[in-house]
Amino acid sequence: MTNEAIEKWICDYMADPAHNTMKELPYPAWEEPLVGFSRAEDPLYAFYQQHIDPEFYLRPEQWLEKAYGHAFDPKCVSVISWALPQTRDTHIKCQTQTDCPTIEWQMARVHGENCNRNLAKALEQHLISLGYEALAPMCSDEFSWGKSDKFLLVSNWSERHTALISGLGTFGLCGGLISAKGKAARYGSVIVNLPLDPTPRPYTQYNEYCQAKNGCTACIRRCPAGAISIHGHDKQKCQEYHKTVIEPLCRSRYDYTGYAVCGLCQTNVPCEWGIPGKK
Repeated sequence: MTNEAIEKWICDYMADPAHNTMKELPYPAWEEPLVGFSRAEDPLYAFYQQHIDPEFYLRPEQWLEKAYGHAFDPKCVSVISWALPQTRDTHIKCQTQTDCPTIEWQMARVHGENCNRNLAKALEQHLISLGYEALAPMCSDEFSWGKSDKFLLVSNWSERHTALISGLGTFGLCGGLISAKGKAARYGSVIVNLPLDPTPRPYTQYNEYCQAKNGCTACIRRCPAGAISIHGHDKQKCQEYHKTVIEPLCRSRYDYTGYAVCGLCQTNVPCEWGIPGKK
């Protein structure tokens, strides 16, 4: 199984309207995926484990060890990572919003995330059917969230950090990942006991694509919660705004009572459609 074959499988899966759907709305959830690859031996996995929580966060080979009950060589374990970008239609509809995203954005977060998880599970099962030991962390019973004095809330596997390691992009001031298709995207991954070629990282800094260092304050101005500053993203303010403002607005405006999100900082900003300054 090659990088090219895996990337084609992912793109073909997402090209099927039965898979790429928002269910309640007659639109696809996502545009064509971006795919990247990395190896478990990459030192950034060990670095992020130490940075996030060395007792809680798991490296790729540790996920396989928990699932299959034996040791794995990090040199032979690869991570397949992807970004599912928001559709152009959803982008445009959200650009003029100032307090709460549109119903399309909400459905992309709910049904689109189900689509993301279905992709992860389908790829996991596809690789297993070919004889490889594979696991999608986001679909695993071992996946969990925990409280953190340092970061407020953490998970034992981060799809965005994995995407950064896999060459897909770097972080912005608001905490979103800026990829070649912009900041508005969902991320997923599958770990497999197969030595795939890592995707070269065209960056050296974790926030290299963010233009805040050059004076950009677009996402700060777009945030209705005041949760973004030159110092970064205040998760607590962000969560409070979701609960006290976004959820009531979704009920009154869209008659929607499900999981509600904001994300206005991902539209009408220079990194909305891609990497600022690059075609």
